[in-house]
Amino acid sequence: MLVASFAVPALFSPQALGNDFWNRPRTLRLRRAETGETVYETYWADGRIVQPGYDRICHLMRDVSAGVQCGMDVVLLDILRGMQGWFLSYGQDRVITINSGYRTDATNNRLEGAARNSWHKRGGAADVRIEDVPVDYMAQLARYLRGGGVGIYQQKRFLHVDRGNIRTWRG
Repeated sequence: MLVASFAVPALFSPQALGNDFWNRPRTLRLRRAETGETVYETYWADGRIVQPGYDRICHLMRDVSAGVQCGMDVVLLDILRGMQGWFLSYGQDRVITINSGYRTDATNNRLEGAARNSWHKRGGAADVRIEDVPVDYMAQLARYLRGGGVGIYQQKRFLHVDRGNIRTWRG
């Protein structure tokens, strides 16, 4: 099924992910754009962080240019998991590509247009894309999950998600 054929607004309902979705183990399938690294790891189960999987996800989401990682915010990981879970509920096992996760101050300061107090610097933001999924569709998923900020970068073909205040903007 092509993503473009989804009737996005009609599909969003509290039952879309299933009544027990957030009670099940939370697993992410991620790919890092710059390095091609992939992970398929469980970061949360039985009400707590699963350390080995969480650590591997944090490593993938590191500041690649500085070679530094931090503990990524679990709310951010939950946003990504919710997006991925949406596709899984329709039989589509989609990989989320991470363009940017954690950023050091130095890396953030080098980037044109990066917010001075960016959630990236706290491990609470990611710039992502999903192959063959329009940015506006991803934005609707992220807004539906109500986990934080959603920045739509249509021309650059990625979506920013963070665990901050609920807000939306176009970059």
